[in-house]
Amino acid sequence: MFLPFLTAFLGLLLAWFEKRFAALILLAITVGILMYWFHFHATDALNISL
Repeated sequence: MFLPFLTAFLGLLLAWFEKRFAALILLAITVGILMYWFHFHATDALNISL
């Protein structure tokens, strides 16, 4: 679970330095990681059929 926080932090730094396109790409990567993690956690640990 460290990777989404790392990519979000890097995206925040890029947005701070006005690299908007790169920040949007890292935001998309972060959202993709979180969606994959939620799907895995919900189906495996919580036994929810998605």
